[in-house]
Amino acid sequence: MKKIIYTFLDLLTIAFLIGGYVFQYFTRKKLGMLRWVNYQNMQIQKNPVYDILKYITVAAIVLIVLSIVGYRKKKELLGKIDFVMIVIMQILGISYLGITVSKSIESFPAYYFLMPFLGAAILMQIIRNGIAVGTKKNEK
Repeated sequence: MKKIIYTFLDLLTIAFLIGGYVFQYFTRKKLGMLRWVNYQNMQIQKNPVYDILKYITVAAIVLIVLSIVGYRKKKELLGKIDFVMIVIMQILGISYLGITVSKSIESFPAYYFLMPFLGAAILMQIIRNGIAVGTKKNEK
C-alpha cells in the first residue's frame, strides 16, 4: 500500500512540476498568454490573497526541517531511495524559498501562477517523506 501511495505522490510531484514549466514556457513564448497573465496579475493584486505565500514558505521550510530531523534519527532504517527523495525535497524547498524571496511579478510574470504548482510539488514530497519517516519503527 505504501508503494502505491509513494508512486502516486511522486507522479503528482512530477505533474505539478511539468505543469509549472509548461505554464512558464507558454508565458514567455506566446504573447496572448503573456497578456492574459498580466491581466490576471492585475486582478490578483486587487485582492491580496497571495501575501500569504511568505507564511506558507515558512511552514514548508519547518516541515522540511522536521522531515530531515526524522530522517537523521532513522537513517539506518531508511533506504537510499528515501535519501534521494529527501534531497529532492530539499532542492524543491530551497528553490521555492528563493523564488518567493527574490522574484516578483515585475521580474517573473507568471509568479502568481507558478508558485501554487511549485508549492503543491513540495507538499507532495513533504507528505511522501513524512510517511516514509513516520512509518518506520525504531527496533531496539
